[in-house]
Amino acid sequence: MCRFLIGALAFSLMMALTLASVQGDDTKGEPKKVPPALAQMLSGSAENFIKRFDRNKDGYLSKNELPPRLAPLFDKFDLNGDDKLDKKEVEEMLQILRERFGLAGDKSSKTAPTGDAKQVERMIDNLLERMDTNKDGKISREEAKGPLANNFDRLDKNMDGYLDRSELRPAAQRMLAAQANGKGKREAQVRTGDVQQPDFDALDNDADGRLTRAELRGTPFADLFDEIDTNKDGKIDRKEFEAYLRKQAEKK
Repeated sequence: MCRFLIGALAFSLMMALTLASVQGDDTKGEPKKVPPALAQMLSGSAENFIKRFDRNKDGYLSKNELPPRLAPLFDKFDLNGDDKLDKKEVEEMLQILRERFGLAGDKSSKTAPTGDAKQVERMIDNLLERMDTNKDGKISREEAKGPLANNFDRLDKNMDGYLDRSELRPAAQRMLAAQANGKGKREAQVRTGDVQQPDFDALDNDADGRLTRAELRGTPFADLFDEIDTNKDGKIDRKEFEAYLRKQAEKK
């Protein structure tokens, strides 16, 4: 019993150090000293982490199953908002903690990403090119636009007020998935001629809140670009797009 209490206190202390470091440390970019036991826990797989704390054995971690000192971070890592952490979300949580404590290891020797991974990295490059105005390699809350601004707190896992490449990666993956889904929708619209219920976000491939000629290429709206772009700035924002749709609906 005594041994159990000592172990529990030690674990609580480690979690306190973890939470304080992730949430409130003003020292940026510097790895923190971490007890060996915590380092061992963070180096394990997401599957083993779930098995360790999954009290109801459903394969997920609820907020009350997380160690108390990690519970306040739950919402940051519950990316799909389903009130539980799956294997992928736990892996992202562990990765952030590893990076925060300097336990991620040297990634410079890894081979370049291929296939879908390359597309994700290109999307991240695109986001940084468009929004990283001071060119520091990350996007601040003030620089973020569109979906990144709307979901900033959820994406900013280490709560430092910036989105770095690791934090932008899940957002880029979702944007690419929406882009692929939008492509299918656009192809269906072309076949059926149905332009009454277009999806602005699906058309907005780079998620900057504006539609370019390139983004509308191959859609029913490509030849209507100049008509929709009422302020003639070379881009169509959501208001212009919706105004055009309302105008078309009134004609019917």
